[in-house]
Amino acid sequence: MKKTAFDKIVVGFVFIVVIIFSVLVFFTIRNTQNHLFERTETDIIGAGNMLTHNKVADYISGKMTLTEFSEYLNNAEETLGLDIWFANEDGELIISPFLKQDQTEQTDEDTAIKSYLSDNNQYVSFSKKSDMNGYYQEKMLCVGFPIYADGNYKGTLVLCHNLKFMKDVAVETLTSTYTPFLVLMIISLIALMGITNSMLKPLREIIRTSKSYAAGNFNARANISAKNEFGELAGYMAEMADELSKSNEYRKSFISNISHDFRSPLTSIKGYIEAMLDGTIPPDKHEKYLNIVLTETKRLTKLTQGLLELNNFDSFDLQLDKSNFDLKSIITPTINTFEGRCQDKGVYLKSVFLTDNTIVYADRTRIQQVIYNLVDNAIKFTPEGRQIIVQVTEKGDKIYTSVKDEGVGIPKESIKKVFDRFYKTDPSRGKDKTGTGLGLAITKEIIKAHGEQITLTSELGEGSEFIFSLPMQKEMQIPIKPVHIAKKEEPAITSNGKFRIKNDK
Repeated sequence: MKKTAFDKIVVGFVFIVVIIFSVLVFFTIRNTQNHLFERTETDIIGAGNMLTHNKVADYISGKMTLTEFSEYLNNAEETLGLDIWFANEDGELIISPFLKQDQTEQTDEDTAIKSYLSDNNQYVSFSKKSDMNGYYQEKMLCVGFPIYADGNYKGTLVLCHNLKFMKDVAVETLTSTYTPFLVLMIISLIALMGITNSMLKPLREIIRTSKSYAAGNFNARANISAKNEFGELAGYMAEMADELSKSNEYRKSFISNISHDFRSPLTSIKGYIEAMLDGTIPPDKHEKYLNIVLTETKRLTKLTQGLLELNNFDSFDLQLDKSNFDLKSIITPTINTFEGRCQDKGVYLKSVFLTDNTIVYADRTRIQQVIYNLVDNAIKFTPEGRQIIVQVTEKGDKIYTSVKDEGVGIPKESIKKVFDRFYKTDPSRGKDKTGTGLGLAITKEIIKAHGEQITLTSELGEGSEFIFSLPMQKEMQIPIKPVHIAKKEEPAITSNGKFRIKNDK
């Protein structure tokens, strides 16, 4: 079965939680055991000191018989919960948990206690975990107290305490902590599985939809209604699918348009050249048709240049050479460029400046290209006797340039498409054969690169108006060079008391 990312997250989460909890429990148990061990050791030392200074001292001094001493230690064992051993100065076992009261029979315990005391140096105090040379099945906490009287060694008292309580602490801690932990873990896993499933369901839906997009079906939609990140992602995917669908349609339209725009002039060029070669067109008319071929060639060149320029816009950020310049300095020459064409067509072209502030901060060459394209487009669709006005106004911190014609206008359904590449309205196809359908697309890209906008308003039979904005002139910071003032020289005084100007050559 394929493991999902959420499966790995869940397993990793459980693993980390178990490790952290186990470490915490381990240190908790260990610290608790150490604390109890130290406390027990302190209690045993206190009990041993009490015994050695009282009853053991009495027995050593002869104030207490062995029977009385044995009975007393037997009661002390039950009261204190300890095993008590006592060996004399020769290492002979006098009192032990196994040798009660006044019992004189010697056993292997004598040898064992001698060996144990010898191993632990019975002449000094000691505290160790030991099984008393095998007499205990498990290790005990054994504390030894050497007995001295008048500076002489008289024996050793050993108190032993069972360490089973440390295991009991560990078991109790594990039982009281791990059991609720396991219950909580099971509940958490069930809840996590439910949450994971609820998260995986929309994710699987998104994956399914993405596969549909990859297969070219941009009409597929993710069925997610949740108002969360997944719902937001599904919305963006739907928008992306719409854009991809439009891009696909644009690609088909692009291929169709470019094929048409390249095929028409190539067909004309091929037809005229073949006609001249086979004699259909007589030599005296070659010049006329060669000029037509040259015109068509120029049209292909212009189309190719437009495509390359738009490709640069798509592939790279358009590098603009911005500076402060006067819009009048490019509008007036551009209008003069179209003077002959306007006269031939009977169209009036003029400029109007409704503000004295015509300085803008932009790329001079690119903006001149924009104005040229807009005026050229207006002349194409303006009938004889009508006029075109290039107007400059000021509003806020922007300078607005308008190119308004009294031409045929554009249908409402076509207004949003005029900036698309290769798009041509029906009137343009019928009346203009030289356009490439790229001029307005290039114009929009240039204005967009400046961070500004270009808009279009149009009415059929009344004309169209293109308006674009540019920022006002930018204050230029002129570096100020420090001025060094020469030290003023003191005027010299002549012998007659008058000033004399020193003239250094």
